[in-house]
Amino acid sequence: MEGTCPRRIGKTHMKVATRLLALFTSAFLTGCTVLAPEPDYSRFFVLSAISDPYTSTLASTFSGRSLTIGVGPITFPDYLRRLEVVTRTSDNELHLSAVNRWGEPLDKNFSRVLSENLARLLNTDQIEKFPWPLRTKIDYQIEVDVIRFEATGDNQAHLLVRWMIRDGATRKSLYASETSTSTPVGSGRTAAATALSADLATMSREIAAQVAVLNSRRLERS
Repeated sequence: MEGTCPRRIGKTHMKVATRLLALFTSAFLTGCTVLAPEPDYSRFFVLSAISDPYTSTLASTFSGRSLTIGVGPITFPDYLRRLEVVTRTSDNELHLSAVNRWGEPLDKNFSRVLSENLARLLNTDQIEKFPWPLRTKIDYQIEVDVIRFEATGDNQAHLLVRWMIRDGATRKSLYASETSTSTPVGSGRTAAATALSADLATMSREIAAQVAVLNSRRLERS
């Protein structure tokens, strides 16, 4: 009896090993191996800058010396400073998409596109992002406090932001306002990013228009 046990155990192990080998070989040939990486369904989005007739109309009023505009600081809610696209489903609930992501953190994307919008609207390529070197001479500084900037479950993109224009030299507050705007989210993958870009464009135009007013008054006094 003792002499037959090792042979039985050995045969059992060989049968198990053979079956496992056959299983993994079959899985490999059919492409269904547990070791294969799962597909990545992520989609990446960015905000877009303005490009419409209004841009050139306002920019034409700045035909003289180009202004130097300082953009920032820009404060952003922590829940939006991420790569995941956030949708507000209720006043107290947020949904973070598992597949829809921003191509860069939303606060950085917001700052970059706002700077590009103001450059086009004010006809200047002299845009400084906060913090800039102390020796840099700024004509106007734009401070922004973003309160809301997301799409909602009812297919609307909302922007609520408080902003201020300061004298670049003295840092005196020259004008303060609030922008509250919303844009319907259409159909298609990029609809939410497009609608949020439209909201940001609305705010950019309001800021640029007020800079134009302030600069016109400054020129009249000089």
